[in-house]
Amino acid sequence: MILHFDLYGELEPLGEGGRIALPLEHRPATVAEALALLAEHCPPLQPRLGRCAVVWDTEVLLRSAPLPATDQLALLPPVAGG
Repeated sequence: MILHFDLYGELEPLGEGGRIALPLEHRPATVAEALALLAEHCPPLQPRLGRCAVVWDTEVLLRSAPLPATDQLALLPPVAGG
């Protein structure tokens, strides 16, 4: 299985073309488990992941939520502005 993460904002340069493909032997059960595997795969993301929203389709997912039956998630960093 390959889990794809689309990266936006400040995270975009950390992936190839704004995306990270994470090959996995076993599907993570929760969003938090998927993010932990992503942090291992891409250490520069680790300090930023705690502040990012994880989005599937149009739904913001809680870390404790079961991983959706999809192979694609988006990571949105916080946005500042006025």
